[in-house]
Amino acid sequence: MATNKNKSFSSITSIDPITLNSYEYFKNEILVNNLEKTKKDSFITSYIPSKDIISATIDMSRNIPDSDLKDAIEIKVYDELGLDSAVDYSITYLETENSDQKNRTFNVFVIDAELVNERLSPIKKHTKYIDYATGVPFLIKSLYKKAFIEPEGTDCFVYFQKEDAFLAIYRDGEYIYSKSLHYSLTQINEKFCELIGERIDEKDFANLLTNEGLKGSNLDYQQHLMKLFGEIFLYINDVLIYAKRSYSLESIDKLYIGSEIGELLGIEEYAQSYLALTSHNFNFSIAINSKEWYIDQIHILMILTAQLYFEEKDDSLNFSPFRRPPPLSKRPVGKLIGVLAASIILSLAYPAYQLGYSYFLQLKLNKQTKVFVKLHKKTTSIKNELASLKQEKSKVDALLKKESDKFEFRKKLLTEIYSKKISYPMKADILAQFFKISNKYKSKIDSIEFRDNEFVFNVQNRSDKKITEFIKSLTKLNKYNINTDKIEKVDKKQKYLSKVTIGLDNE
Repeated sequence: MATNKNKSFSSITSIDPITLNSYEYFKNEILVNNLEKTKKDSFITSYIPSKDIISATIDMSRNIPDSDLKDAIEIKVYDELGLDSAVDYSITYLETENSDQKNRTFNVFVIDAELVNERLSPIKKHTKYIDYATGVPFLIKSLYKKAFIEPEGTDCFVYFQKEDAFLAIYRDGEYIYSKSLHYSLTQINEKFCELIGERIDEKDFANLLTNEGLKGSNLDYQQHLMKLFGEIFLYINDVLIYAKRSYSLESIDKLYIGSEIGELLGIEEYAQSYLALTSHNFNFSIAINSKEWYIDQIHILMILTAQLYFEEKDDSLNFSPFRRPPPLSKRPVGKLIGVLAASIILSLAYPAYQLGYSYFLQLKLNKQTKVFVKLHKKTTSIKNELASLKQEKSKVDALLKKESDKFEFRKKLLTEIYSKKISYPMKADILAQFFKISNKYKSKIDSIEFRDNEFVFNVQNRSDKKITEFIKSLTKLNKYNINTDKIEKVDKKQKYLSKVTIGLDNE
């Protein structure tokens, strides 16, 4: 069904430490449980009555480090509450919101450890273990965590039990204040008997409150009940006034009233008249069969708190001195046994491991040796083949060089032959063309020089115009690069001279 820190549980069993009434919650059903037949694998939960808890609010300096906070709180609690140092107390605390920059505020809860032991021992006789037990006012937090009540505003809870009654205040789903009231159902019954002057059995009185309520047909009973519950609600009002002033509470938004025996008919009018609050019935359903009969709501809260404990694993408010021990493997002796067993196993396993590993390595070595021999033969064969190919390559390279030299020689020879066969006739044709043009313009060529693929002509004529026309004619051919520096006149001979360069780059 659920799991706590150590194991799984088949169900949840709630037990009242006063009456020993018990219920089992299993598969969304809640059934009356026979304490003698409680399942061993059921999660056992109970509670500490509110009257057994001493609660107080203290302030602690913010300068105290968290490591020293627990000791500092315990010292201050012993001092301020005047606790007997000879008594073994269980002291727990919850921090509340505080705007004070210098101090932190804590709700402190003090429980006599011996008293808790006495309260829960009758249960232990039947179940051997009690997995979770907390103060009854703290059970209400489960209503918020399990979304039965929205955690908004300030809520007040008043609950009457046979041996106790309590008032608890929660703000935004967090505990603020609680107090044990002086009006348990048994006390109310006794005071009522005093008022009417006769003895009424507790069972009959319970039937009176739940069936006829505070508006019964017996006028004498009704008048005394009105007086009695008037006193009760005046007392509750005084408690609320104190709580509002002490914890800066502006108002109470919702009031829930309930009792161990069921709804007290007509009590909502007292809440409205004395407290000016609309009351809501303290009755919550968690099981598919829970509407078949009334179940003490403290059992419902214990079951919800157990479910919450499975989720959060929080033991900060768990006061049970009879908790289930962890599994053997989690205990010191179990850990010691585990270490010894592991040591023995290791001491025996190591030689076996060495022997097995040596055998494994030998097999691996034999396998790798076979692979090595095979690869070595293959490598030797490849090396010999490479050496043979290298020799063949050297012969081919020598033969290739010899043939390449022959080719280059023949290529050069053919290039020279071609040059002479092609170049010389071409130059003769060019010269013939130049002479023809020079004759046209009656220009005389004194000399011709050929160098660097250029012809250099020294041209003379009696007219510089003729030389110019000669040059223009050459230029119009668009086949050569024509260049001349100048045309100069020789006075003695009345002739003009020009040096013309004709480049053959385009040919």
